[in-house]
Amino acid sequence: MLNREDLLQSLITRLKTSEEYRALPPQDQKRFETTIIEQFQEPILTQILPNGTNPKVEREVTQPVEKKTFQLKISLKGAKPPIWRRVLIPNTVSLHQFHHVIQAAMGWSNSHLYSFDTRHGDFEYPGEEYEFDASRTYNSSKAILGNVLDEKNDKISYTYDFGDNWQHQILLEKISEDQKLNFPVCLKGKRNCPLEDIGGIHHYKHALEALSNLMKKMRKSCSSEKGLRITIPKNLTWKEPTKV
Repeated sequence: MLNREDLLQSLITRLKTSEEYRALPPQDQKRFETTIIEQFQEPILTQILPNGTNPKVEREVTQPVEKKTFQLKISLKGAKPPIWRRVLIPNTVSLHQFHHVIQAAMGWSNSHLYSFDTRHGDFEYPGEEYEFDASRTYNSSKAILGNVLDEKNDKISYTYDFGDNWQHQILLEKISEDQKLNFPVCLKGKRNCPLEDIGGIHHYKHALEALSNLMKKMRKSCSSEKGLRITIPKNLTWKEPTKV
């Protein structure tokens, strides 16, 4: 992986080989090169380099926060009828800890990788399963939830299982000054999460449609069977099971 100095030198070398740079007078070439070196220490360089992490952002998201209680709504994107959970959680937890809360609340098995997509950038956990690229992704175990979400109606995205690509929306519904909450609490929710490794939300929808069609056919078949009745004898008596 290139360090900051190597990256700067590579950038300047490419600029010097361009026709636009060569067309500049020598004094302008020197001034332009000096400007690039000065700007290399500023956040603007991160905007020039795609998918690059910013040390300033990394410092901001890891700063301690004043403890508060967040009410969050976690919704599985694309699920109809909706699949969601409402949870209370301290804003002092890390994004990696929040990942475990999502897994438990939704009913996932925590057997795949994950990523948070925020206005600050992407956050993942540098585990042993894959090569973590610190130049493109921030460490979720160091980022504090209260630094990523801090105002009512703020939203971030959470993706679980890069194969099935289960995408969730995290909405900050309420902020309470209560500092007594030490553990996450699931207040309410609707519907079970899909089965793992089913192929994603589109395959899940197809499975629901197929099951719905099958149930309709079974009901139609049963209703068309004339004379089908279940009768219980009047003299039927209940006997306690014999103990062994």
